[in-house]
Amino acid sequence: MHKEIIQNKATFYAKILIIISFMLMITGFFMDYSNKYRLINPKTDIKESTSDNTNGTESTIEIHHPIGNTPIEIEIPEEEPTTTQMDNIVQYSSETGNVLSIEESNNQLRNEIQDQYGITVKYGSETEGYEVGELTTVPITNQTLISSTLTKLDDALSLYPEGIFREIRDGGIPLTLYLVEKYSTLGVTGVTDSNIYFANMSVAVAYPFEESFFHESYHYLERYMIDRKNYSFTNWDAYNPSGFAYGTYNYELSYASNGKKEKSYFVNNYAQTTDAEDRASTFEYMMDISKASCLNKNQPVWKKAKVMSQAIDATFNSCSPYVTEYWERFL
Repeated sequence: MHKEIIQNKATFYAKILIIISFMLMITGFFMDYSNKYRLINPKTDIKESTSDNTNGTESTIEIHHPIGNTPIEIEIPEEEPTTTQMDNIVQYSSETGNVLSIEESNNQLRNEIQDQYGITVKYGSETEGYEVGELTTVPITNQTLISSTLTKLDDALSLYPEGIFREIRDGGIPLTLYLVEKYSTLGVTGVTDSNIYFANMSVAVAYPFEESFFHESYHYLERYMIDRKNYSFTNWDAYNPSGFAYGTYNYELSYASNGKKEKSYFVNNYAQTTDAEDRASTFEYMMDISKASCLNKNQPVWKKAKVMSQAIDATFNSCSPYVTEYWERFL
């Protein structure tokens, strides 16, 4: 009798375990397909541009894909240099006095940029297989194009306050810049993939380089400002038209599409996507060679630019309200 009781208890507990196992399988299936509880796939579940990333540990991806004013692709140089390009092929090393191939010269310039600004730069075969979000990329194989791009990068970086990129790196968010020819989606000019611990910026050199770099670099600056320095643009919406909501597009409000009206609320249509894209797009104009009339004093875009300038001064040790930074020269 005692043996029979033990067997009955064992059978009972075995049934309980089977039921629990079955319930766990159902729960796992539900979690994998529910939008709210889905198990995370680190290769595919990457959140796109959002301004409410509270803990900074999730990767936020800002994809620059201008709406209504898609940039013009530039002409990619021939793979074999012409006679007029030969001066770019053979260069001398200032350190050793040796003649360098264009590949060696490119690598030397890249190393100088990395050492001076505290960033990592990748190009050519180093970017093969690089994907961000659902975008794949095409590497740059043309050494002449790599050379001109690195020169543009060096020139662009020189416009920022000395030490600002090192400050962000030393603050815990190192930057890796991927120079690629283009993305799998036409019209995408740059992408910044970042969280509180890293930033991967990529720029498509098939489009005008400077404006893409300036746009993406601001995302990098803001990541540090918000997630490391706890800065908040709490009153940003006050500078937009009453009732405006990001994600809706009114081309009459955009300087680039309304006949360049001085009293525009946004520099371009893409700036109406999110508040973060509004600021990054505005920063492009602040860094432009010539002044746009929407940056005239007391205009809506000028007011936004002033807020951004003051925010940068308040959060970066390498900036000061007593020094006119390059992006402040129109303000």
